[in-house]
Amino acid sequence: MLKGQLREPIHFIGIGGSGMAGIAEMTLHLGFSVQGTDVKSSSSIDRLKNKGAKITLGHSATSLDKAGTVVYSSAISTNNPELIEAKKRGLIVLHRSDLLQILMSNAKAITVAGTHGKSTTSAMIAHVLDDLGCDPKAVIGAEMTRYQSPLLVGNGDYFVAEADESDGSFLKYRPYVGIITNVELDHLDFFKSQEALLDSFKSYLGNIDSEGFAIIGWDHPLTRDVGSTYPGDKLTYGFVLGCDVRAREYRCSNGSSTFMAMVERDSVSCSLPMIGKHNVQNALCTLAVVRGLGLDIKVAAESLATFNGVKRRLDRVLVNDEIKIFDDYAHNPGKIAACIQSIRQTWPSQKLHVVYQPHRFSRLETMYHEMLQSLDGADVVYVLPVYSAGETTTSDFSPTRLAEDLRLRMDVEAEPCSSLDDAVSRVKLNFVKPGIVLTVGAGDVWQVAEKLKDDFA
Repeated sequence: MLKGQLREPIHFIGIGGSGMAGIAEMTLHLGFSVQGTDVKSSSSIDRLKNKGAKITLGHSATSLDKAGTVVYSSAISTNNPELIEAKKRGLIVLHRSDLLQILMSNAKAITVAGTHGKSTTSAMIAHVLDDLGCDPKAVIGAEMTRYQSPLLVGNGDYFVAEADESDGSFLKYRPYVGIITNVELDHLDFFKSQEALLDSFKSYLGNIDSEGFAIIGWDHPLTRDVGSTYPGDKLTYGFVLGCDVRAREYRCSNGSSTFMAMVERDSVSCSLPMIGKHNVQNALCTLAVVRGLGLDIKVAAESLATFNGVKRRLDRVLVNDEIKIFDDYAHNPGKIAACIQSIRQTWPSQKLHVVYQPHRFSRLETMYHEMLQSLDGADVVYVLPVYSAGETTTSDFSPTRLAEDLRLRMDVEAEPCSSLDDAVSRVKLNFVKPGIVLTVGAGDVWQVAEKLKDDFA
């Protein structure tokens, strides 16, 4: 059936991107011929090549070769030569979300939307469903540590995937289980207003299969506003009273979390080998999915204890009694704040050095104060140049300006850094054992954590 909807070979523009590589690999697994382009090599591209994809570096109309279907993401500009040539030839041209919906069309899709937590929650659900014997498919926007892969290729009924709201493309999905982890102000360059953002999440819930159900995080006010209007079957989760799946007796110590989960009228003891209330919320969401599907809650709780996360989500780069180095993909206010709070709660007496790489000028333009505020709780912030992801601006978002505003507005010690190497040098100069380093950002700031690991080890 899928073969009839797509013409081969399938050509991916920007095939190595975090939102594309997993979909491209799943397409390969399903028996399609895959090719693509990107601007530079990466581990994702090496992996795809080893799986049989034909990939060339650089964007050119000639790279399309004999492509029958062309797939692009919102990161690809309208003047991309391959996109222009594909439309000129009359090829099938699909946004990545269109292709993902096609791939999920024969399964019971479980899609995870929300401002943050999508990757970890999706991976956690896939992990638990796998342990429950459901043999799911999954496409995650990050590498799952357990599988050393961004996907699962099972033959069961369920297909787990992230539903990206940033460009409105999550409205193309027709999930059996539609999840919203949280709703906070972000991507206002696309949505323009809070009302438009909330309306999009309401529309997402409206697309849920009539025989399916919604799972909604209830700790966030905006999420409750969205979820309270949904007339279909739903389960809510969180720490607040009144949730269908609620956490009690939460404890966090030595890099792990424990809590009691009240799943409607049932109670189950849970532990996670990770820190932070946000990860407990992810676990509660997973338990809500399990309950909604009528699966074994006790076995699911046991499975949670073995979940070791996804790449670049509070990665433990180096952890010992004297030095702890963490790295996280966090790039919007809620994610950054959650990382800092999790570390603070676990090691309240140790000095926290945060290396911050701002992501995209548009995010700073639409939520500058929120970005600064998210860094509250750090002892020292080392501000790197903005990772623009191709954007430009006429505003001053230099490390010097951001560091100055952090000192003035947030009363946080801050130092501007000219480069990754400069940040490494400044952290080493200021670091006193025992202490903690956290690198945050969706760009290449992770290299700072790796360099510090090599220098401190």
